[in-house]
This record gives sequence, structure tokens and C-alpha cells, in this order.
Amino acid sequence: MKGLLDGDIVVFRCGFAAERTQWHLAWGPDDERRGWNHTKSFDYKRDALDELDKILPGKYSRVQGEDYDLWPEKMLEPLSHALQGVKTLVTRVCESLDLDPGFDLEVFLSDGRNFRHEVAKTRPYKGTRKEEHRPTYEQEIREYIKKNYDTYTAVDEEADDLMGIHATKYGPEESIIITLDKDLDMIPGLHYNWVKDVAYKIGEREAMHNFHVQLMTGDTTDNIPGLPKIGPAKAAKALHGCDSDEEELIEVVRQYQIHSGKEDWLAYLREQGQLLWIRRHPDEMWEPHPAAVQPMDLINEGDLTLEVD
Repeated sequence: MKGLLDGDIVVFRCGFAAERTQWHLAWGPDDERRGWNHTKSFDYKRDALDELDKILPGKYSRVQGEDYDLWPEKMLEPLSHALQGVKTLVTRVCESLDLDPGFDLEVFLSDGRNFRHEVAKTRPYKGTRKEEHRPTYEQEIREYIKKNYDTYTAVDEEADDLMGIHATKYGPEESIIITLDKDLDMIPGLHYNWVKDVAYKIGEREAMHNFHVQLMTGDTTDNIPGLPKIGPAKAAKALHGCDSDEEELIEVVRQYQIHSGKEDWLAYLREQGQLLWIRRHPDEMWEPHPAAVQPMDLINEGDLTLEVD
């Protein structure tokens, strides 16, 4: 059994665990010293703002810099704490799954380059993410992982794609995907969520169903819009009663014709699918099956399974 560990998540969780932001609130201007008479620190900005409401109640015109000041300070633990966090996490996962980290574990990392950035035409792929919101020790943690574990780095794709390719290569009974990312539930086989300490199995039919649902809902985290105003409940309603992957895809195609609002709905569907699909084979690009692509005049009133709010 091979354990396929999502290293990107490990990097960010262990990196951010070693740092925190402290918020400093100051009030009571001291004109003589050009400073403040009072200061107080908080772990959360919301707590600092609540305290400010108590200090200056009803002062809706308060001006930062004149009536008070509020600023963040990043508190960083030693690098050794972050690296120990990686070691502890990997050890705990391997013990839970009875894996030898030296022989049974493969770790997957992304290098930042990704074909999806060129595929995305409607919105920039992952365009809502702030580049500066990254762990301070990110590079050091990545180097530690590469040095201590059997590591694969994705080139022009994501770690998720490499995990899907390796899981397919080993087979659904010979590997287990270790991640917190629900997107990988479109890959059939064994899965493990180490936070919930839950192992589960995804069959081929369920894996394709998960993908078809995402085709309609999109992925707000990655800035993939999908179909307007359609969430998981409406997507599930649309696919209810479909008895095969083929029937589900036909229904997805119909919904794109009806609800995408795009004249070239097929190109839009292809774009969304290629952004969402996690590869099972090298250089794989998702394409809708030609048999599922039907012209609009084949759709009758009974096919309008969703009513968009």
C-alpha cells in the first residue's frame, strides 16, 4: 500500500502553525510625547475592534491615527518548530495507516507553474488568492520535505494531478490518497483525512458524480465560476435519477445550454471541465464526450430540471 500525501497542505498548515498575528490597539493621544497613553494587545482583530467600541462608545467619527491606532505584528516561532510540526504530522499519519514513511509514503508538491492559468479565460485561475498570504517558512519546509521523504514535484500542473496519476497507476486498492482537499474525491480509491481521522473509499461511479457536481457548482476557492447561482443542492437535484456517468454528463451539458448565459456554451463547459478535472494520466485534458453534446432543439420543457433564483 502506497500513501500519497498532499504536501502542499502540509507546507501551509505547518508553516502557518509556526506564526500568528498579534493586533495592537492604542488610544488616548499623548500630545507631549506624540504617542499614546494606553496600549493593549489581542490575538484577533475582531477582539481589538470590540475593545475599541468599549473604549470609544458612540464615537462613530473616530479617526485612526487621531483618536486611536490599530496595527498588526507577525509573531514568528523558530523554524525548528515548523519542521517538527511536519515530522509530527507525517509520523501520526503513517502510524494511523500503518505505513512505513521510508518505503510506503510519497509526498507531492506543486512548483507554482500550472497549465490551468492558460486554460482560464472567464476568470483568472486562483485569481482571488493573495500571493503575499503565504507562510514565512514555506521554502524551508519544502526543502525539508524533499530531503526527508520520497517527494514528487509537479511541473506545469498541480500536486493534485500527480496524486491522481499515481493513484491510477497503482490502482484503487494499492494506494491511499492522504489529503484534506475534497477536490481529490473525483479520484476513485481509498482516501484519508488526517484531521477527521477518517478513511473512506470512493468508487468510480461516485468519483465521476463528484466531478459532474463540481462542473455545475464550480469552485470558489480556485475562482472557477461554474454555472450561475447553482450550488451543491441544485446540482444534486439536476443529477437525481441519472443511472450512469453518461446520463449525468448529458444532464450537465443541458444545464450549460440552459443556464450558462454563454452563446458558446460548449467552449465555456470545456474551460470549466479542464480547470476542475484532476488528471489520471500524464498530460490528460478533459473533453466532453461527443455523444453527450446535444443541440438545444433536443431539450424540451421536461429537461429544465433547475430553476435559477
